[in-house]
Amino acid sequence: MTQRGKILTGVALVLAVTASAPAFAGGLEEMRLNVLVHDVNLTGNGAGGKEGGADIQGELVFAPIEALSFAGKPRPYLHGSFNTAGDTNFGGAGLSWQQDFGQTFYGEFQIGLEIHDGIVNLPKDPGDPRRLRLDATRVILGSRVLFRPTFTLGVHVNDKWDAAFVFEHMSHGQILASGRNEGLDNLGFRLSRKFGR
Repeated sequence: MTQRGKILTGVALVLAVTASAPAFAGGLEEMRLNVLVHDVNLTGNGAGGKEGGADIQGELVFAPIEALSFAGKPRPYLHGSFNTAGDTNFGGAGLSWQQDFGQTFYGEFQIGLEIHDGIVNLPKDPGDPRRLRLDATRVILGSRVLFRPTFTLGVHVNDKWDAAFVFEHMSHGQILASGRNEGLDNLGFRLSRKFGR
């Protein structure tokens, strides 16, 4: 499949999940814009800095899933990320738990699955020039589907807006695949528009 085909497949999947979201969740509670530095490698899992640019991300967060009250009523979310340098783009869905610390500050943890259009594996021939180029310039992710845990520390600016620092890590964790797993760490800022909770 071509790079463009991979991107279109990922977009189609995100759109399909978006279309079905109201069936498993209540109404839309938040729209988010994230701007993250791409491939900062805070977890030490990969080489770090092989890919560049910023990730411009959109996220939709829905009302809590009442059927999961035993798990703290997580909110489902849909997520898409575009890399400004033409490196790894990704999108997916998951669950989000938010905890307030007083009236102003909050923390949030998300866990989800993402599909990406980046490099899964290198060509087998060690002397292949394409292999050498990709290994030097791209994160080798080892699986087309990755886990995405995200950690957020934020501020409730007012009733309609939140602002936060965001860290996300993407990896197959030797669960979704085996072998090479450089992982991808991104760090940046989030602005959230709230629609009532």
